Amino acid sequence: MEKRFRDYIRHLEKLDFEVLSDEEIITEREGILLQITVLHQSMLRSLVAAIGMLVCACIFLAAGFVHFFVVSYVLAAVFAICAACFGMRFKSAAFVMNILYTFVDKLSRL
Repeated sequence: MEKRFRDYIRHLEKLDFEVLSDEEIITEREGILLQITVLHQSMLRSLVAAIGMLVCACIFLAAGFVHFFVVSYVLAAVFAICAACFGMRFKSAAFVMNILYTFVDKLSRL
């Protein structure tokens, strides 16, 4: 998925915005908005997964505090690391989305 967005951003960077016709501008803007929709869905999935992992980490951490099981602490750490991974995925998707919104703004000014 990252490769697809990288290729799409390269395509947008190579575009000469001054020579685009009105139909091409509309087509490019619709394509960007479609990519943004896909990215929103991906970000939502990452956010839900990160929140779920954080809830599980909190539950295992609380269980570790109550019963003093080392396994609970280990599982809490594992779930926290997984939540951090999903958070990084969310952050990189947000960065790509900001780039795509910049291109939408460029096309809107034309």
